[in-house]
Amino acid sequence: MVPSPNDESTNMPNFNYEALFEFAKDPIIIINPLGDISHGNSRVEEFSGFAINELKNRSIFDFIVKEDLEKAKIWINNIEKGISIENSFRFVQKNGEVINFIVNYIPIDQAHLEKGIFLVFKDMRSYDSLINKYRQSELNFKIIAENVQDVIILMNEQKEYLYVSPSSKTMFAFDNEMIGEKQHNPFFNIHEDDVKLLQQSFEDATKTGKPYHLVIKAWHGEKGWVWTEMVGTPVFDAEKYFRHMVLVARDITRQKEQQEKLEYYAYHDTLTGLPNRRYFEKRVSEAIDRLNETGQFFALILFDIDDFKKINDTWGHNVGDQVIQEVANRTKEAVGELGMPARLGGDEFIVMIDDYGTEESVTQFIHSLQEAMRKEIKTEKSTISISTSIGATICTEKHKDVFYFYKRADHALYHVKEKGKNQYHINCS
Repeated sequence: MVPSPNDESTNMPNFNYEALFEFAKDPIIIINPLGDISHGNSRVEEFSGFAINELKNRSIFDFIVKEDLEKAKIWINNIEKGISIENSFRFVQKNGEVINFIVNYIPIDQAHLEKGIFLVFKDMRSYDSLINKYRQSELNFKIIAENVQDVIILMNEQKEYLYVSPSSKTMFAFDNEMIGEKQHNPFFNIHEDDVKLLQQSFEDATKTGKPYHLVIKAWHGEKGWVWTEMVGTPVFDAEKYFRHMVLVARDITRQKEQQEKLEYYAYHDTLTGLPNRRYFEKRVSEAIDRLNETGQFFALILFDIDDFKKINDTWGHNVGDQVIQEVANRTKEAVGELGMPARLGGDEFIVMIDDYGTEESVTQFIHSLQEAMRKEIKTEKSTISISTSIGATICTEKHKDVFYFYKRADHALYHVKEKGKNQYHINCS
């Protein structure tokens, strides 16, 4: 039983200590300044496994693990001096299990500690479990981060580096141990054209909680600027406060180059390197948009090589390909900055001339093209002379499509074929 308020041996103030023991959620033990136990509440029995009578007259030090004994004795001694604060100790239950507790003390009478000291125990098992999970997750993160090829970066809200994985050495030729020197400039290795985008994406992610994906240029210690894929994922705590940003970066220069090659081949003729029909139609669509919006005319010049089949039949397809390549080179040179040439297939070529709205200007270009084609073509087997048939249309009508203007140029070429070869015809559409 807890000492009575009227017990003259304690002369304690009038206070209902029974209520304190009954309703307290934490275990409470009463000890004297030497550490001997005189009483405890029912919670003590629950956490220790010992009945109160088994604890009475025993030392609190009997239940503290050996490694914490010295610390506990110093702590009790400091209570007498009035300089002690709460501390943590590991206690051994009756079943041998060790439990970690935060222990605080309340003197029954501050002026007379011999009357007893309340020790209030806070069970730390739930907290320890969280800490262990956190440590394990941190360990798992470190194991993963240090064994992947991608560079993993942790950055706080102030954009200070918390962690950079060692893979930065192989991926970007940057020593991750030197990151402390870069804290004043968090995006020190990002191209100036991309810094603003990265900063904005970082800020937006901290507010929305949504990850972001960017393709930017980052500095490689040996290669210079390299294309880099970066994925940023914001991490928040249980209270939904931003904790840090996980950035995963990788050098995608090779992939980018491969992608550019694929895009090039998708829009260009493999034999001549000229734009193909697909790309040409895209550019004509843009010219039609300008025509509709501003009234800027343009011209399409469609032509083919006269009697090209005879060249293939006489000299073979290798020679035919060489002729096609030379015609492409001469066409490209003749067009220059005026517009864009393309190979539609076989021996058929087409040219779009920007801002050409008069028959005179189109005729002048056709003459320069014919002049370029009159020069003999040297191949591996022979020197060949060629001529071309040319049909052109000046595109002036609004709200028409690519097919319409192409058919108008094709109609002009058909007109030439009806009259013979090595000529040109111009119409207006």
